[in-house]
Amino acid sequence: MNNTLTDRQIAFILFGIVVGYGIMPMAKNVAEGAGTGGWFTLLIATIISIIFTYMVTYLGYVHRNKTIYEYSEILVGKFLTKIFMIIYIVYFFLFFTIIVRMSSEVIRLTILLKTPVWVLCLLFLIVVYYAVSRGIRTIARICEIYGLMIIIFLLIIQISIFTQGEIVNLKPFFVIDDIKLYISAISTIIFPFIGIEILTVIPFDKKENSKRLFLYNILIIALIGFLYILVVQSCISVMGVDGIILYKDSLLATIRRIDIPYLQFFRRLDGIFLPIWIISLFCTLILAAYGSIFLTGKLFKKFQHKKIFFIIFTASFIVAQIPRTINDIEKLLDYTSYLGVIVVAPIPILLFIATKVKKYDEKSK
Repeated sequence: MNNTLTDRQIAFILFGIVVGYGIMPMAKNVAEGAGTGGWFTLLIATIISIIFTYMVTYLGYVHRNKTIYEYSEILVGKFLTKIFMIIYIVYFFLFFTIIVRMSSEVIRLTILLKTPVWVLCLLFLIVVYYAVSRGIRTIARICEIYGLMIIIFLLIIQISIFTQGEIVNLKPFFVIDDIKLYISAISTIIFPFIGIEILTVIPFDKKENSKRLFLYNILIIALIGFLYILVVQSCISVMGVDGIILYKDSLLATIRRIDIPYLQFFRRLDGIFLPIWIISLFCTLILAAYGSIFLTGKLFKKFQHKKIFFIIFTASFIVAQIPRTINDIEKLLDYTSYLGVIVVAPIPILLFIATKVKKYDEKSK
């Protein structure tokens, strides 16, 4: 099966997994941690994310037509590789399972008030199951089409929100004495930036993927950072810092607060935002599920692919029902964020150093 992807498709896959549920509570989290200087926190987080994006892209580019399973075995041996794979599998599994449950909760509370959460979880998993079963090329096309839609509509929505905001709510823009506060607040906004690790399960092809891939991936992360800053600043401009921290679904709360008469039948922006948000969730879920299934298949080669699909999705549905309250889900989300830091920082750094020490980058030229 031909699984080669273009540079543009890989960049949109990166966008698809990073921009998802995390955009909903982001304004609240940023405002709590850094106040009106949150844009600076997001800028630093974006720069850090770009650095790790370059590193993970470099590993895939040097070890052509290999995923982390193959090049990790070459660099650090089978034992460490198995440990790494278990960590990645657990992370991807928890990632899409918790997002399924959390998203179902939000949809139930905002749109389908009388629909049981387990029904929404099952519906999400069925749709995701079908998409993942079609393979990575189909997933890439979905992310390419949906990603463009998400970018366009997010820009329209956030600019529209800005027209209803007050510039005074954004002041002070930056306080030099609060730099330590801005930097420490990065730890509170980890989740919206995790997802770069999906690049470790996508083999880069010698013919299809050139050095432009580095530029594409860096630009897409920079765009994500810009969108995040736009989201946070637009929400604060309408609600103010003291107002925005009261809402867990801060972006949706802001959108529902405004009414734009000149947009006529589009004056209620939540009618536009919710479908776009669900589309972004769909991209995130299929990619995280793909990562979990792909690496499980690599680690347990004796199992048939269909059995792996069935086991993972069944387990995901069961695990998604375990948390009793939204607070329990949020705690699991925090733990998953910390696990995300491990799979995107220490492990790639180790493999990057091993690649340099063993001079595999020179051998691949």
